[in-house]
Amino acid sequence: MRTSDAPAQLVGRHAEIAAVTEALDRARRGTGGALALWGEPGIGKTALLDHITAVSPDFAPLTVQPARCESGTPFAGLDMLLRPVEHLIATLPVSQAAALRGVLSGEATGEDRSITAVAVLSLLSALAVDRPLLIVVDDAHRLDAETEFVLGFAARRVGTDPVMVLVAGHEAPAGGTWEGVDPLAVSPLADDHAAQLVDAAHPGLDGPEVTRAVRAGGGNPLALHELPIPIDDLATGTVPVGPRLRKAFAERLQTMPTPAREFVVLIAAARADGDQLTLVRSARSRDAEEPVWEATIRSGLLAGTPDRPALRHPVVRAAVYASASPSERWNAHRTLAAALPPGSRGHVWHRAATVHDVDEEIAGLLEQTVPSGADAVPILRRAAELSADPAAATRRLAGAAVAAWHGGDATMARRLLADARSLTDEVLATRASRGLRGVLELAEGSLERAHRSISRDIAAFDDPRMRVELGAAALHAGWSAARDDLVGETLTLLAGLTTPGLPDVLPIVRTWWGPATDPARATSSAELSDVMAHISRVESQLLPTSPLGLAWGLDEPLADAVHALVRRHRRHADGTSLAAALARIARLDIAAGRWGAAEDAAAEGLASAERIGAEHIAAECRNCLGWLAAARGNGRSVDHLTVRTLHLAGPRRDRAVTASAHWNRGMAALTAGRADAALDLLARLDERGHEAAHPIVALLASLDTIEAAVHARRPEIGQRRAEALDVWVRRTGAHWARFTAHLARALLDEPAAERSYRAALDVPGASRRPFDHARARLLYGEWLRRQRRRRDARQQLDAAAETFHALGAHPMLERTRREQRLIMAPARLGTAVGTGVATLTAQERRVAQLAAGDLTNREIGARLRISDRTVGHHLSNVFAKLGLCSRRDLAATGIVDGDDSSSAATPDELVHGRW
Repeated sequence: MRTSDAPAQLVGRHAEIAAVTEALDRARRGTGGALALWGEPGIGKTALLDHITAVSPDFAPLTVQPARCESGTPFAGLDMLLRPVEHLIATLPVSQAAALRGVLSGEATGEDRSITAVAVLSLLSALAVDRPLLIVVDDAHRLDAETEFVLGFAARRVGTDPVMVLVAGHEAPAGGTWEGVDPLAVSPLADDHAAQLVDAAHPGLDGPEVTRAVRAGGGNPLALHELPIPIDDLATGTVPVGPRLRKAFAERLQTMPTPAREFVVLIAAARADGDQLTLVRSARSRDAEEPVWEATIRSGLLAGTPDRPALRHPVVRAAVYASASPSERWNAHRTLAAALPPGSRGHVWHRAATVHDVDEEIAGLLEQTVPSGADAVPILRRAAELSADPAAATRRLAGAAVAAWHGGDATMARRLLADARSLTDEVLATRASRGLRGVLELAEGSLERAHRSISRDIAAFDDPRMRVELGAAALHAGWSAARDDLVGETLTLLAGLTTPGLPDVLPIVRTWWGPATDPARATSSAELSDVMAHISRVESQLLPTSPLGLAWGLDEPLADAVHALVRRHRRHADGTSLAAALARIARLDIAAGRWGAAEDAAAEGLASAERIGAEHIAAECRNCLGWLAAARGNGRSVDHLTVRTLHLAGPRRDRAVTASAHWNRGMAALTAGRADAALDLLARLDERGHEAAHPIVALLASLDTIEAAVHARRPEIGQRRAEALDVWVRRTGAHWARFTAHLARALLDEPAAERSYRAALDVPGASRRPFDHARARLLYGEWLRRQRRRRDARQQLDAAAETFHALGAHPMLERTRREQRLIMAPARLGTAVGTGVATLTAQERRVAQLAAGDLTNREIGARLRISDRTVGHHLSNVFAKLGLCSRRDLAATGIVDGDDSSSAATPDELVHGRW
C-alpha cells in the first residue's frame, strides 16, 4: 500500500479500528469474513488499512494495490495477489491449478473466472492452515472486472477459515460485485480529531487558524494535510484543494457513469443560494433519473435528497469542481444559465463562468446583481476578472474587499485590497474601499499606524459623511492608544466638517472624546442621552467606546444604541461589525448586572473575532470574560484570558486593552485577599509611560485601586486616585463617579466614613450598577460591624448578600457571609480543643486562626480591617485564655481545624488568604 501517501498520524479512527479488530478476532478463532471500507477520496482508507496491517503481525498479509492503467486487463489484480504464493499452486487440484497458472501466464480470459474463483478460495484456505490470513485490497475501484468477481466470490465464502478480507473503495457495497460483504463507512473526522491532525501537519498555528483549517477541511485528512496555511478564502465559500486530493477526485469522477458524473459536476457548479430548483429539474429531466440518483448516492459524495440535492461538504464541492474537466464545468454552467430566468443573478453568474476573455458587458451585469455580505465577494472578483478597464477592476476588487471584511474574512479583505491598489492609483483604491486599509490596521495592527493611515485617507473623500465615519475610526485608534495628541488632531479635523444631521452634536462628541484631564464644563445626562440617540441614528461610528460611555455615565442610552446596532448587524449578516458590537454590549451588560447576557455576548463576539482575525475585538471580548471570571473568583480563567491579550496587545500599543487586562488581574488578586499584589497591578493604570496606563480604565478601576491601597497600607496611592475621581466628577457629573468618590472618602477618611457611605448610597442612579452598589453596602456593613452596630450592619450585609448571590459574585458573597457570622453572638464550642477555646470571642477566634496560619499582625489586620495594635491586643487575650506563650503553641492546638461555623474561616480561606 502507499504508506508514503498516508497521513502522518492516524487519529479519530477508534470506531473503525474497533470494528476491524473485532472481525480479525473472529478470524483468529476460525470464523473468517470480509469488510468493505468505503468513503470519499482522501478520507483515510489507505491509512486505516496500513494501521490494521501493522498492528496485526500474527496474520500473514497478501495485498492488492491495483493500477488504474490495468483496470481493463483481465485478472491483472489477481496476478498481483498470486505472485507471492505461486509455489503453492501445485498443491491444488489439477483443474484449479491450471486455471491459476493461466492467470499468471496471461492466458486466462473472462470465461475462466468461475473455476478461477473456486481455485482462489481453495488456495486461501490452504494458506490459512498454519497462520491466519489477511487479504488487503486497496483502491478496489481500480480492479479489473475479472479480479473483482473472483475476490467478491471468495470474500463471501471464507466464513469457515481463519481468513479476513479487507476491501477499500469509494462506493458503498450495496449491490454489484461486493454485495453481501459487510460495509464499514469511513466517515469524516470529528472536529477535535481534525484539530489534532492539523496540529500535527501544520505545527505552530494558533487557535483561530486551527479552527479555520478544521472548517475548511471538512474532516477529510488529505484535505487537511494539503490546506495552504494560512487559509484565506473561506468567506467566499471556496475551499482550497491540494493536488493529490484533486487527482483522487478526478479519478473518482472517471469511474462514475457519465450521467451521474455530469449530475455531480452540475451540483458542484451550482450556487448554494439559489440553484436548487434548477438542480432538481435537471435531475428529473433525465431519462434515467433513478439510476443517476442511485449512482450518486453510492458515491458517498451526497448529503442531500432528490428534492434538495447537495454535496456533503464545501471541500467535496470544491474538489469535484476542481477535478472536473474544463468542458464538464463549461457544460454545467451553460445548463444552469439556460434553466434560470434571463437577467437573474444566477443566470448572469453562470453566463460569466462560460466567458474566457474580458467582457465588460457581463462584468457590468454581475456588478448589478451583487448581494450584500460575503456572497458579494466571488461575484465582484469575477466581475473584476472580466473588466477591460483597470479603474473598473480596481473598484470591483475594492468592493469585494469591503464585502469580505464585513463578511468576516480579514485575510481575504487584505489580499483583495492589495490587488485593487496594484491596478491603479492609491486614491482610487482608497475611495472604492471606503478607507479599508486603515480600518484593517485598526483591527489587528498598530494603533498608531492605523491612526496615521486613516487620517491620511480622509483627504481622499469629498463626502463629509464618509470623512466623519473615518474620523470616528481614527478617534477609536487614538483613544485606545491613550494618545491625547492623536485624539486632539482628529477632533480638530472633525470640527471643520459640516455634515447633514450632525452639526448640532459634534461639539458634544468633541467633549466626551476629549482628554480625561480636560476641565470642560459638565453636561447634563439628559442632554447627553438626546445626543446619543441622535448619533446612533445618523452616524453610529461616533458613539463612544463602552469604557468611555461608562465613564461618562451614559450606560442606558449607550446600551440602547448598541443593542440596536447588534440587531441591525444580525439582520444584514455583517459579521465584523456584529462582533465589535457584541464586545461593546458585553461591557455595558456587565455594568448593568446582566452577567449572563454579558458572558453570552462576549463568548459569541470572541468566537467571531477570532474567526475573522480581528484581534482588537477579540481582546475586548476576552477582557469582558476576564472581568467576570475575576468577580466570580476564577483566577485561573483570568490568567488564561489575559496571557494572550497581553502578548498581542503589547506590539499594537493598545493601552486600553492592556489596562483592562491589568485591571482584571488586579481585581482577581484583590478578591483573593492579596492586596499588595493587587495594588502592584492597579497602580500601573495611571503610571505615566507604563504600557498599561490608560486614564479612563484607571478611573473605572478606582474603587478596586483605592481598596487595595487601604488594605496594603499605601493610602497615598488611593488618595491620588480619589483626586482624579473628583476632577472627573466636576467634569461629567456622572452618577457612578460621584458614588465612587464618596466611597473613596469613606475608605480613606475614617472620621467621615459614615457620612460618606450614606452619601454614596444616596446618589441617584447608583443602584443601576448593582455589583458596585452591593459592594458599597458590604463596605458600609463591615464598618458598622467594627463599630459594634450589629443591627445596622446586618441590614447592609443582608442586602449585599442578596445581590452578590443573584449575580454569582462568589468571593464577595463569601466575604459578606463571614461578616454576617461575625455579627452573631459569640458561640461556645463544645468540640473545641480545651475549655479556653470556648471562651474566645468570634473576633479573637478569627485572629487566632489567622495567626496559627503563620500570618503576621499586619497581614491579619489587612484581612480583618483592623489595626496592627488591635491584632496584638486580641492575640494577648487569646494567649491568656488558652495559657499559651507563642504562635507555634497556638498552631499546635489545632485551632485552624476547629469547627466554628459562626465565625471561623475555613482552612482553604486561611491558606489562600481570602477574606
